[in-house]
Amino acid sequence: MFHLRTESDDLLLKSAGVDRCVSLAIGTVMGEQRLVGGGRQWLCTALASLCIVSCIVSLFTIAVIAVNRFLYVCRHSAYGSAFTGRRTVAAVVSTWAVGVLFDSPNHLGWSSHRFDAKTQKCLWDRTAAYHYTVLFVVAGMLLPFVVTTICYWRIFAYIRLVKRRLLRSQFQARPQLYVSFEEKCCIPNAVH
Repeated sequence: MFHLRTESDDLLLKSAGVDRCVSLAIGTVMGEQRLVGGGRQWLCTALASLCIVSCIVSLFTIAVIAVNRFLYVCRHSAYGSAFTGRRTVAAVVSTWAVGVLFDSPNHLGWSSHRFDAKTQKCLWDRTAAYHYTVLFVVAGMLLPFVVTTICYWRIFAYIRLVKRRLLRSQFQARPQLYVSFEEKCCIPNAVH
């Protein structure tokens, strides 16, 4: 039976929702320097947390979608057990937990949120803790990027392999239809 809602759809809807959070956080607070004056640092902290968590959740959701597509296309037999309804919900909750985990050092004293005059946004203080910045970039940004790239590269390679197999089997099924250029043009001219 045909189902309109699948686990993949839930992931895509969640990704769209997270992207709305990012655009809301970034779009409404451009140039928020005037917001952090007058003892409103809490607002900067709240906006920076929303932005950081949403961005990390968005990146990890894209990686989960890439794994979902990889399993569906390349390892279809494992797809049904890997992406059940409960496991999809667990993946969604996990991405939010990872987002909060990546922002928590800013609240625990390892780094902090502040207004960045260069970007005109409230973000984490990239100069306060070099190690946190490296962790954030490598694990929070590069890891989901690498996972996504590998999954889609493997999908592309798998599709090429299947296409070659399909063309080879079609050729073997009907070899008389596939006459090479040499057989058609060159061989009759070679015999005099």
